[in-house]
Amino acid sequence: MLEVSVLKIEDPTCFWVIIKGYNSFLDDEVDYKKLHHAMNGFYNSMCQDGEIKPLLLEEGQVCVVYCQELKCWCRAVIKSIMSSAGHCLAECFLVDFAKYIPVKSKNIRVAVEKFMQLPYRAKKFGLFCINPVTLHIDFCEDSAEIVPAKKWDSAAIQYFQNILKATTHVEAKLCAVEEDTFEVYLYATIKNEKVCVNDELVAKNFACYVSPKENKILDSLEKSTVNNIKSASFSNKLNPALSLWPMFLQGKDSQWIKKKAPKCNADSLRNLPQEKGEKKWQCISLKGGDKYVGLSPYWPAKRGLTIYADPEIPTAGVSCQKPTEKPRLTEKKECNEKNGCVKLLQFLNPDPLRAGGISDLQQLQKLKSGMQQPLVVLRNKIEPCLTMETAPLSAGLKKALQKNKYPGPSHTESYSWPPIARGCDVVVISHSGNDPLLYLPPVLTILQTEVCYKSLPSRHGPLAVIVCPGWKKAQFIFEVLGDYSMSSRPLHPVLLTVGLHKDEAKNMKLPRGCDVIVTTPHSLLRLYTYQSLLFLRLCHLILDEAEVLFSEANEQMLTILNNFKKIIEEEEMESAPHQIVAVGVHWNKHIENLIKEFMCDPYLVLTALEEAALYGRVQQVVRLCLESEKTSTLLHTLDFIPSHAQKTLVFTCSVAETEIVCKVVESNSIFCLKMHKEMVFNLKSVSEQWKKKLSSGSHIVLALTDDCIPLLAITDATCVIHFSFPSSPRVFGGRLYCMSDHFQSGPEQGSLPEQGARRTKSVLLLTERNACHAVGVLRYLERADAQIPSELYEFTAGVLEAKEHEKAKRPLCPYLKAFGFCKDKRICPDRHCINPEVDVPRRLSNHALPASGYIKVIPFYISTATSYFGRLIDKCVDLYETLNAEMTEYFKGCSNKIMAEKVEKFGLYGLAEKTLFYRVQVLELSQKEDAWALDSVLVKFIDEGRTGLVTRDQLLHLPESFHTLPPQAVEFIVCRVKPADNEMEWNPKVTRYIHHKITGKVHDAKVELALGNTIWIDPMVHITKLSNLRTSVIDYNVRAEILSLGMGVENSEHTEQLRKLCGRAEMPAVPETLLPPAAEGAAGLQSPATEAPASGGECDAETNSESPEHEALSESSRADPTQQPPLPDLRSFHPQVKWFQKDDVVILKIKLRNVKEYRCKYFRDRVIFSAWVGDKRYVADMALQANILKGECRCSVKNEEPLITLAKETRGPWGGLLKQRNPHVAFDFDHWEEREEDDHFSKVTYSQSRSSKVAEVAEASGDTSEASENESE
Repeated sequence: MLEVSVLKIEDPTCFWVIIKGYNSFLDDEVDYKKLHHAMNGFYNSMCQDGEIKPLLLEEGQVCVVYCQELKCWCRAVIKSIMSSAGHCLAECFLVDFAKYIPVKSKNIRVAVEKFMQLPYRAKKFGLFCINPVTLHIDFCEDSAEIVPAKKWDSAAIQYFQNILKATTHVEAKLCAVEEDTFEVYLYATIKNEKVCVNDELVAKNFACYVSPKENKILDSLEKSTVNNIKSASFSNKLNPALSLWPMFLQGKDSQWIKKKAPKCNADSLRNLPQEKGEKKWQCISLKGGDKYVGLSPYWPAKRGLTIYADPEIPTAGVSCQKPTEKPRLTEKKECNEKNGCVKLLQFLNPDPLRAGGISDLQQLQKLKSGMQQPLVVLRNKIEPCLTMETAPLSAGLKKALQKNKYPGPSHTESYSWPPIARGCDVVVISHSGNDPLLYLPPVLTILQTEVCYKSLPSRHGPLAVIVCPGWKKAQFIFEVLGDYSMSSRPLHPVLLTVGLHKDEAKNMKLPRGCDVIVTTPHSLLRLYTYQSLLFLRLCHLILDEAEVLFSEANEQMLTILNNFKKIIEEEEMESAPHQIVAVGVHWNKHIENLIKEFMCDPYLVLTALEEAALYGRVQQVVRLCLESEKTSTLLHTLDFIPSHAQKTLVFTCSVAETEIVCKVVESNSIFCLKMHKEMVFNLKSVSEQWKKKLSSGSHIVLALTDDCIPLLAITDATCVIHFSFPSSPRVFGGRLYCMSDHFQSGPEQGSLPEQGARRTKSVLLLTERNACHAVGVLRYLERADAQIPSELYEFTAGVLEAKEHEKAKRPLCPYLKAFGFCKDKRICPDRHCINPEVDVPRRLSNHALPASGYIKVIPFYISTATSYFGRLIDKCVDLYETLNAEMTEYFKGCSNKIMAEKVEKFGLYGLAEKTLFYRVQVLELSQKEDAWALDSVLVKFIDEGRTGLVTRDQLLHLPESFHTLPPQAVEFIVCRVKPADNEMEWNPKVTRYIHHKITGKVHDAKVELALGNTIWIDPMVHITKLSNLRTSVIDYNVRAEILSLGMGVENSEHTEQLRKLCGRAEMPAVPETLLPPAAEGAAGLQSPATEAPASGGECDAETNSESPEHEALSESSRADPTQQPPLPDLRSFHPQVKWFQKDDVVILKIKLRNVKEYRCKYFRDRVIFSAWVGDKRYVADMALQANILKGECRCSVKNEEPLITLAKETRGPWGGLLKQRNPHVAFDFDHWEEREEDDHFSKVTYSQSRSSKVAEVAEASGDTSEASENESE
């Protein structure tokens, strides 16, 4: 049955309808909306163009007219033309709206072909097998009787109209085609009762039944022959039933086709090249003249529809004989003209009129159109919801979706929504698995049914928890929830991010009425640990991007699932829904375990077919070979003596390759079929041979191209060989779907021997031509748990190395810079190696960026919590301050504020903000859509690093003298800290806090590394100088501030990884003459080596960089050679040691990991530590400055690092740790907690009003002059 909506009624044998609902033949309503939108946009823009106005108007002409009533351009057919003095008036029929309207000739346009591709929306219907009747009175016989009439009585029309007005649902069953009318049985539902309108008119004596004429009966379709294309016997006038396609209503079409294609035979049709993008025409001769019907890609081939008929007489145009053969007449067959539309009826009628196969011509058109219905792999049967009307969503949610211009459920959504809305456990794997709309609408619909949750405890707590892989995705889903939750009862969703601090989880309060929480695995687990009672009402657990959740937080996810399992087993939860929904892009073993351990009879929806093959346990095999050795590799892959019946598909990329494969296989005594676009007429024969039941040990091979997959519809293959590499993952999945009959999930698999015997297999031939896809193949094989050949690892490593070389000019990966690593280098577009040509420290003026030492910085733009843009402050010669003063002086004069006449991309200009002037570079010029809108420009402040939008008239001409100084903005990255919970992005709360804390303030920092325009610093502190007390106070350490928020963790390997990369790249050393002198005030981080050689030198060693290389560089330039420590034993290495002290103990951190056989010997004034790390031995022999209590000292391993605690013999602060300086021993800046008499931090106190550590630094001498004070600092 077809669901229809009636547009216009003339009489019971002539009324116009729109076919509704889903049908493979019908075009979607959305397609018509897009068509009308595009058509109106085109004709409105071309309204004055005379070229698209028709030169001549004639009846029956297809055109586009402007309808004053609808206020839009519509497709129409001219019915009649009336001339007048002023203009020509045409009566037109709107074919999409079933309206007759008068139109002036000036409002008629030529129908452009691209707007004629969709069938007419309004279809002409008539009631089948009934005729109107009238009362015939015979005065001679004095009798009256009801007899058939030629036209309908007005009472019959009125009754017919009343029936359709009173109906709530109208359906039609298509029975025949008469002229341009589809004859149907019409069924109307009135007051929940379905009646046949045909019977109703007969019962009321408005009509009578008549036997269908012979030429109106729908004969069964004759089976089409394989090697002939047969022409149709049509009259001189084209069959009006073809009016579904507007191309055929244009009288000029047949003549145009005749000129374009004067010759057309079956041979030329069969050998026609099928190149992509070309619109070839095929011609079939019609009876009754020299007219041709063009089979273009725009008519019945769309949606697989074909008009087919048998010939009455043979013609030269369809003869298929060879040149050497004599013409042979084909057998005459009588075929009614109306039979040309039987295939049309087969698609329109849900009850097929014949059980025969699909015609060869139709298959050819389907092959050319490239249309393939999307496929899906399901575990349980699901009836899809194909339209918004049938979607299982609440009315308010549907309105909200339509308001946001939601087009309707996608292919995946049509299958995932119904089981989710029923509260079932569901797993969805799709290419669009990142889209939250796959599950949000049905989940929100369930949450509206409050009656389902009445048995739950009467307390507040969430009903649903959505777990996301990171805070960024959680924030996105929270925003989507905000858009759609307003259309239903208030759900009060909460975005939950809990830091590492216990107090934060303990003090977390949810708002009353909160039914939905959006969070991450670590945050959810922290809250559950301290407030488990909040989750007693939890019914729905949604896992967004499930494969990412399990791969990055598997332990946390298993804990969450076990807790959820305990919750739903409670007695109060028996009558409440309990549901787990997992949505993702990829299938992996963790999802299989989720189904097995935590779900109850789940629904599986897999529309990513390559992932469905992993679910189905298809064995994945890769053969590496040269392109020239593919055929021999193919023969080695084939099983010549199979133990079971085998059906093997060999996929190729061209006709020639298919022929080669077929010959090679047949030459080795294996039965081989072939199918490609030039053999489409052998489709039936190939399909029948493939479907034959094979005996045990038999083997059949079919070589085919990808475009034949939808025609053959094979699903029972046991092996697929990818002789040509698939062009995309979707093509690869389509090939694997050919084995879908044998897909088996884990629980369905038998024992290992049985599994190995019947397991389906996919063999991929990987050659040097497909090197760029090696990484993707390796990732897929890893997820399939396949045996991966070592050659593939080596091959992939070479490919990745080559890709890195190609990215030599790309910027350095931001994650590598910020954290020292990148999660997946294989897909990251940026560079992951140091390029000596690009990464040499940039020159700011007469010197390069410092690679070590101490600097003063001002951050102006905070990119992330650890990445900032700002300026270096040079105390001696600050060229930027000089430039800034000159710019301010120059632009003070109003005559110098000249607006830039021509603004160019990447040009330098001046910009005034209040009383300050800046140099800016134009990055983007906006394209004005509105003539009255301000023309905005995206600019970069090259001396501060920030970007902003300004108007064009704000840009000032900048003299060339202000161009000479290079941009002063430098990127600063704080080292050794990274986001918690394996996140790769800093939480906005941390970034906002750091932004308000440090922007525009002068900070002291120690340089760890410099590359390009980036400086890595640690520590970075803000120091306040108290001039009256001659002391300095350290307000905060930026790294410590980040850690104190609970959103970051230690990242000790950060700079080490970067230095390793620099070592591999052999970066040139920066000349010492290029290093800027230490700025005033850096004494808080730098020790005065020029004073007191004994004690001062030791303090210097204790406060310098933890890097031995940089420490040795600074020491060698300042200290006396006699004060240098002795060289270590060549057979051992000295570990890096960091220390800090308390009043009674000194704590030493040995910066080694994975130590073995560690020992520590204690003496009164000496400690010796030794350990092995791998095959290297480390020894630290340290002579202490003061005495210790040997019996109370201890050594342990904490956080995988040795920790030595030395008990002081006498309480009180030590002036230093060692008697002599050691470049490998440094003070721990994170523990400036005690006073050190002889250090540059001689007095350390705590501020009661600050949460961060505060140090008070006294100057070395109170009697020195200002000059000597600066020198000592």
